[in-house]
Amino acid sequence: MRLGPQETVWIAGAAGRMGQAIEHALDHSRYKVVTTDAEIDVTDLHEIMNYAESYRPDFVINCAALASRTEADEDPDKAYKVNALGARNLAIASNGVGATLVHLSTDDLFPENTDHAFNEFDVTNPPHVYGKSKQAGERFVRELCQRHIIVRSSWVYTAQPDDLLGRALEASAQGKTVPVPANQFACPTSADTFARFVLAVMESDEFGTFHAACTGVTSRFEFFERAFALAGQPTGNLRGTANPRQGYRIELDDMMARLTGVFAMPTWEDDLAAFAAEHDLAALACTE
Repeated sequence: MRLGPQETVWIAGAAGRMGQAIEHALDHSRYKVVTTDAEIDVTDLHEIMNYAESYRPDFVINCAALASRTEADEDPDKAYKVNALGARNLAIASNGVGATLVHLSTDDLFPENTDHAFNEFDVTNPPHVYGKSKQAGERFVRELCQRHIIVRSSWVYTAQPDDLLGRALEASAQGKTVPVPANQFACPTSADTFARFVLAVMESDEFGTFHAACTGVTSRFEFFERAFALAGQPTGNLRGTANPRQGYRIELDDMMARLTGVFAMPTWEDDLAAFAAEHDLAALACTE
């Protein structure tokens, strides 16, 4: 199942940060890449099936999601419609044209505040609507698409100015205090590395569920401290917060990647250093 020069890759939800990173990582001189976002409604089965029949992709990458916990709690029907039925529709369409479906998922399927890492063989038990809707989407993918790859991420960060890191750096450059949770722990992973992981699994002969998180676990506050130092911003502008209701710890173990040898994840520290060198974090802090 290796990507070839004549193969077509369809990225659904391509305007989001994951979709943009994966599209950028693909070699457009070798692969025909088709992208859709809001103009193709993933919750409309007939629309999705018609699009798949028209382009007959070899790979479908589902980056479409309602990813806000708050929005999911406020409107569970919408969360399930996008995250569960959307995944179902892409699974049916992919299976119908013989495509491999690459479905992006999340560490939010696991309980919060645990002192051990979760691997792909551990039972999921999401504590909130968002996680439950993503779990339902995974089940549809497994049931309805024979050739599927599910990739779960942890904290994913980008160099986009409107992303969390970019906004924090800009605020610091303006002399503002930046509040950052000190009691939220996970595995920070750059969108660049996550995209490379996705492509590596696609180009392998492997199927199933994979965790794609950098090794090591850290707090958001420690991550921002290191990112600020790499960007030349004073870490004194950061203020740690610790709302008990917002604290959690989720660590992913990339066991399937180790067992199959498809990809070796770096430590979160090495990944951040490489990301900072590639994207010039200092430039993100610049204000007009």
